[in-house]
Amino acid sequence: MKFQAKILTSALAVEVKEIDAAGESEARQMVSGAGGRILEIRPISTTWQIRAARPNFNLGVFNQQLHSLLEAGQTLVDAIDVLGRNDKRAHHRVVYDTLLRSLRQGNQLSDAMQALPSVFPSLYVAMVRSSETTGTIGASIRRFMQYQQQVDEIRSKLTAAATYPAILLGVGSLVISFLMLYVLPRFSEVYDEAGSMRNGSVGFVQWWGAFVRNNELLAWSMVLFALALPVVLILQPATRLALHRRMMASPWIGGRIKVLQLARLYRTLGMLLNSGVNVLAAMRMTRDSLPVVMHQGLERAVRLVSEGRPLSQVMRECGMSTEVAEQLLVAGESSGNLDDMMGRIADFYDQETAIWIDTAGRLIEPVLMLGIGLVVGAIVLLLYSPIFDLANIV
Repeated sequence: MKFQAKILTSALAVEVKEIDAAGESEARQMVSGAGGRILEIRPISTTWQIRAARPNFNLGVFNQQLHSLLEAGQTLVDAIDVLGRNDKRAHHRVVYDTLLRSLRQGNQLSDAMQALPSVFPSLYVAMVRSSETTGTIGASIRRFMQYQQQVDEIRSKLTAAATYPAILLGVGSLVISFLMLYVLPRFSEVYDEAGSMRNGSVGFVQWWGAFVRNNELLAWSMVLFALALPVVLILQPATRLALHRRMMASPWIGGRIKVLQLARLYRTLGMLLNSGVNVLAAMRMTRDSLPVVMHQGLERAVRLVSEGRPLSQVMRECGMSTEVAEQLLVAGESSGNLDDMMGRIADFYDQETAIWIDTAGRLIEPVLMLGIGLVVGAIVLLLYSPIFDLANIV
C-alpha cells in the first residue's frame, strides 16, 4: 500500500514523499534507514483518486544488475551504491538508501533486506542469509534468478493458454448482450404491430422486447451486474479459496492443479537446500508460497520429518508426491544429493503441466466457440422464426 509522509531529511529539509510499503512500520523503517525522520505519515486512498502510476520494484532486474556488478569485482556496498545512483527518477531510491545505510552500519545484507518485506520475499532473504557465511552471495543470487525464470516460464504458459478463451468469453458476452438488449427489442416492435403470433417463441420475443423498452435502465443494469458479478467474486479471497477447493476436488482439474503446486514446492525446496538451508527450515519457509489448502499437509510433513522420518516416506503419506517423485527422493536421500533430485522432480512436473496446458487449450477453445455459436444461433432463431410464422410458412 501507499503512504504519504512528511520527512525531515538528513540535510534538515522537509520533504513530502509517497512510499510503497507493506505497512506503516515498514514505511517508517525505510525512511529511518535512509537517514530521515518522519514528521507525519498517513495512508493514501487510491479508490477515488487518480495518481501517477509508479512502477513496482523489479526484483528480477535488481538481481541481474547486482549479480553483474558482483561478478565484475565490485564490493557489495559499492554495487548497491551504483544501483541507487542509476535510479535516475528516484522511484526506489529509498530502498537503495535503506540497504546502504544498514550495510555501512555493519549489518548483513540479509538483515537489511529483512527490514523491507514488501520488496524482498522471505525465501529470497533466507537464501541470501545462508550464503553470507560461505561468501557465495553471487551464486545464490544466480540460483534465485534461475528459479524465478523457471517459475515465470510456467506462469507465462498458463497466462497464454487462458488469454484466448478469456477474449472469446468477453467478445461472446458483448455480442449476446447487444443482441438481447438492442436487436431483439427492435424486432419485437415489428411483431407487436403485426399482432400476436401462434409460435411460443414470438411470445418470448414480444415479452422481452417490451420489458427492455419499458425498463431500459433496469435491463442494462441486470446485464452489467451479471457480467461484473463473476469478476467481483473472483477478487474475494474467500471465493477464490472455495473455488480452489472445488477445483482440487475435481478428478481431472484437481490432479493437474496439484501437480502444478507440487512443482513449485519441490523447486523452492531444491533452491533453498542448494543455498544451504536445512530441510525443516526450507519446508517451513515454503509454506507461504503454497495455496491454503496445502498448508495442513505441509505442516504435517514438517512434524513427521522433525520426528526423524525419511522425507520420501513423509511426502508420500501426506499426499505431496507421486511415484516418480518418491523414487527420486529415495535416490536423493541415499546419495546425499537431495537438492538436485528435487529440481529434477520439479522439471518433470513442469513438463507434465506444459503438456496438459497445450492439450487443454486445444480442447477448450473449440468448445467455447461452439457454445457461443449455439447461444448466438438460438437468439437469431428466436428473432427470425416469427417471420416464417407471419408468412404462414410455419
